[in-house]
Amino acid sequence: MKHFLRIPLLLLLFLAVAFTSCRSSSGDSDLAVETEQQVSEPTTVYLVRHAEKDISDPSNEDPDLTADGKARAEALRALLNGQEVHALYATKYMRTVNTLKPLADERQLEIRQYEGHDFNGIRQRLLQEHRGQTVVVAGHSNTLLPMIEAFGARRPVSDISDNTYDFVFKLTVDPEDKTVVEVSQYWVQAK
Repeated sequence: MKHFLRIPLLLLLFLAVAFTSCRSSSGDSDLAVETEQQVSEPTTVYLVRHAEKDISDPSNEDPDLTADGKARAEALRALLNGQEVHALYATKYMRTVNTLKPLADERQLEIRQYEGHDFNGIRQRLLQEHRGQTVVVAGHSNTLLPMIEAFGARRPVSDISDNTYDFVFKLTVDPEDKTVVEVSQYWVQAK
């Protein structure tokens, strides 16, 4: 009689293990489908130069934005209205952080810091952490074009002068890491 009790108990244990394995596999399958869908979507990176900075004190290495710069930061927020944004990146400088601040406040997103001259590093980080998402990166006149090149695309303009703040570079990176660059400009409404 004891042997008859062991068989149902063993069968019950076997069924419990099999059911748990099926549930784990199903969950992994859902995760795989979700990851596959995300990888099949293009990654969109908006690159912008920081807005107008205060140059009244030439010895200040970390100036804030001017009134026009703050207006441009608001214009950037308005430009991306209706566009889903998953992450924001800025260098350590106040001018890049404050260029993204209106967008960060509106979307309740953290502004993550990156090293401005590590072009391959930021490319790798964005494609690893934000594949299939939309990201906005604030940089500098001397970093945006090398960053575009790090994504494998050609410079769409030859240079960004010190007094040019209005370029928006939209990089669309397909799942095979081919990058297409679109260039536009955004202006601040005259006061």
